[in-house]
Amino acid sequence: MVATRNTRVMLPRARLPCTPLRLRLLSRRDITTLGLRREDPARIWERRTALTPQAVEQLLVESNGKGKEELKVQVESCARRCFSDQEYHEAGARIVPSLNDDVDVVLGIKEPPLSDVHALLKAGEAAGKKRTWMMFSHTHKGQEYNTPLLSSFLLPNEGQTLVDHELLTAPSIGKDGKEHLKRVAAFGWYAGAVGAGEALSLTGVALLKRGVASPLLHLPRPYTFGSLAKFKVALRKTGDAIRSAAVAIREPIVIGLTGAGNVSGGAKDMLDAMGVVWVTVDQLADLRKDCACDKIYACAIPPSSYLTTHEGSQYNRVEYRKSPELYRSQFAEKIAPFLTTLINGVGWSAGYPRTMSTEDLSGLFDRTGGKQKLVAVQDISCDKEGGLEFVKKYTTIDERYFEGPNGMLISSIDILPTELAADASAHFSETVLPYVRRTLFPNATESDRCGELATLRRAVIVKEGELTNQHRWLLPRVDDWRTSIRSSRTNPVPSHVSTRSIKKKVLLLGSGLVAGPAVEILASRSDVHLAVASNNLVEARGHSKARSNVEAISLDVSDDTALGEAVNTADVIVSLLPAPMHPQVAKHCIKHGRHLVTASYVSSEMKALDQQAQQNDVLLLGECGLDPGIDSMAAMRILDRVQREGKKVTSFVSWCGGLPELSASQVPLRYKFSWSPKAVLTAAQNEAQYKWDGQNVNIPGHQLLSRHFPWVDLWDDLPLEGLANRDSMPYAYKYGLGPIDSLTNLFRGTLRYRGFSTLLDSFRKLGLLRSDPLKSPPQTWDQMLLSSAGRELGVREELRCRDIGSVLRDLVGAKQADETHDALRCFGLLPGDQSSPRVPMPLLSQPTNVDLFAHLLSKKLAYSPGERDTCLLHHSFDLTSPVSGDGQASTQKVTASLLCHGDENASAMSVTVGKTLAFAALRVVDGQVKRRGVTGPYEREVWQGVLESLEEVGVVVEEKWS
Repeated sequence: MVATRNTRVMLPRARLPCTPLRLRLLSRRDITTLGLRREDPARIWERRTALTPQAVEQLLVESNGKGKEELKVQVESCARRCFSDQEYHEAGARIVPSLNDDVDVVLGIKEPPLSDVHALLKAGEAAGKKRTWMMFSHTHKGQEYNTPLLSSFLLPNEGQTLVDHELLTAPSIGKDGKEHLKRVAAFGWYAGAVGAGEALSLTGVALLKRGVASPLLHLPRPYTFGSLAKFKVALRKTGDAIRSAAVAIREPIVIGLTGAGNVSGGAKDMLDAMGVVWVTVDQLADLRKDCACDKIYACAIPPSSYLTTHEGSQYNRVEYRKSPELYRSQFAEKIAPFLTTLINGVGWSAGYPRTMSTEDLSGLFDRTGGKQKLVAVQDISCDKEGGLEFVKKYTTIDERYFEGPNGMLISSIDILPTELAADASAHFSETVLPYVRRTLFPNATESDRCGELATLRRAVIVKEGELTNQHRWLLPRVDDWRTSIRSSRTNPVPSHVSTRSIKKKVLLLGSGLVAGPAVEILASRSDVHLAVASNNLVEARGHSKARSNVEAISLDVSDDTALGEAVNTADVIVSLLPAPMHPQVAKHCIKHGRHLVTASYVSSEMKALDQQAQQNDVLLLGECGLDPGIDSMAAMRILDRVQREGKKVTSFVSWCGGLPELSASQVPLRYKFSWSPKAVLTAAQNEAQYKWDGQNVNIPGHQLLSRHFPWVDLWDDLPLEGLANRDSMPYAYKYGLGPIDSLTNLFRGTLRYRGFSTLLDSFRKLGLLRSDPLKSPPQTWDQMLLSSAGRELGVREELRCRDIGSVLRDLVGAKQADETHDALRCFGLLPGDQSSPRVPMPLLSQPTNVDLFAHLLSKKLAYSPGERDTCLLHHSFDLTSPVSGDGQASTQKVTASLLCHGDENASAMSVTVGKTLAFAALRVVDGQVKRRGVTGPYEREVWQGVLESLEEVGVVVEEKWS
């Protein structure tokens, strides 16, 4: 039931603290103003509110009785909120476009946009306005991303008090008979209720992917209903449909539920509404023999059923909480094989055993005869890579699931209660109302028999501009952040100025394909002003998308004066320009004291600028893309642990590559391009050095393709080959692997689909990859081929069209002649052949064969609509541990892998390069990178934060330690 002025919402259970019905005597005569925020507009699904219109009316009636006016309420207008502006108006509130400086208490659910906070702070600054903010601030655990918000409430901004809903706790007697502090204002029950609904709907989709259409497929998702009551009616109807028509599956549907708190309680109530049959853990195995499919079974899974000590002793709750390292989980062996769907309501903390690891799933797959029964997981706890290690990312209401191992569908939505926004808000409003009342009128003479003032004191993080005692440990983090803001500018910010109001300026040079994902990340920060500079102003403007903190500027980087002026306007420059242009940009950065971040290898020309950069306190940070970039960061994360554990590396082999998805690779070279192919063509002729099986190997550039690795088996169903990638030897020093002599393997390679290297080598033999200027530019593609082949054969006179067959046999060999002939026909290079559409010959001032061929391939091997790319990364380390007491050194293998697919919005390559570059730039602009001079992402201050940020957007490097 939706709460309006004349209705009361019926909650699923009575669990409210005692509250006074009226506030009889108030100690203050002046008017107090409560401001009810709208939630951040960027959170499009956030429709909840902290107080219902009914609660607002109750507060106004209580405080403004007997002809006195003690309270006013402002409500920010919001068309998305689950209760309308009109309902709040009828309750007696004033509807405002934004809260003004009269507000004494600001109340909301989630943390507000920083711009809104700063606007109120500025409005009340002159009058020294004291104000209390109540919200889920997500600051009390030291969350780095909200340090700017916490800083806003601290001195020199005076008089600000922060109360966190999450810390509102009251004494409660636990199952152990002891008194514990329990949260009094939370959404846990609704998270569980909505999570159960999402899990049941997800099960219907997952079963359909297995070829089974069950009634669960037709269960609408919770957000499509106006109330909890309507949703429960739909659950009952779905249960009736299941009971009236058996589902055509071999085994019954079994839902497993973990947890014993409010979350699991909400989930259990919804499963009961559907009419599930509850069974015990001991009965799960027998259900597989029972083919009665006219019902759904559910099982509440206690920790005692799957947690044992390593020695096999039974679960003891007190011991487990005290010494979790003594325990291991047998969930994958004892329970998971019998579940269709798992609803996880158990939180997880580091140091505790995982309920199921990613590795556990492989054993689960094998146990069930090649087809895993577990098809869906709804992780309500949303502990990414936590108790369920294979939950690699958060999902959204828009995109609720991703496909995990063995085709399992995984959902981890972290704002589930907002799907039933009105009911969840009504519940939260009634639980938080006593504490809002006490915050508005702390000196009221009403008795405090329920301990509301003590509960409020426990929830205060900031008191009038200063951290409370239990939260003072957060101050160094705030100080470091503020220092980084000041140090990011040439002129230090005065200490009395609120540094958060100053925009950090980033200049992005280039507006090509990588720019989109980079802009997305940079522009998501409201404290960042981004300028996108390009010689294509229309393309640059396309990246702004009406974002207020993004501007497009026209810039020709060949105009050195204009380039210098543009660099001088920013704090950090992010360059997407070709690598040879980076030294020019870097010199301007050194001159003006600005930092530079690129995705390109650190060249010798860039290294030569190291001393100048250090002297001018400038950072020139390169290699922050995919390869180089994520590959080095992932390696450094592993090596950091290796060093801490006192182990040594004996072998390091790394592979990386960007490829079309397998379905899009049925073309010559089995490769496609989303930008200029020239870099790929030239890289295929680089010299290479590495160490393999104890032997140093040197490959001249003209032999690189012919000496490729024909079989690289890393992922199932991906037919890969590999090429050595430049000089691997310096990485022993860069990564700190130790002396090269102590390594069996030291290798970095590039991945391609099988057949790429041989065919490209044929093109090389035909002279199509040569980079020396052409004396007489060809007028047609077949003329280019004939003149190039003639030059390779040493024939002075022009080759004739009919000679092409023998030319191919002479240059590439009889074995490869047919394949090469077919590829040349596909590209439109064969003389006289009209079977392939012709690409116009480009007009270049100083053309080379490789430039012309790259242009041709960019047209012939471009991605078609709907086709996507894939980025792959795989590291393999062999380690030895210190010699043990028996004189033996143990060995260990560690792998790190990334498999990233493009989508309809962006290619995998642009995401992995652009977002990595942007996250690195944000760490620099935030002052979190102290290093100066020319360097790559080899310091913890770079790689740790960037990898964590990438994981939050779904780019995850998975580690496996054997």
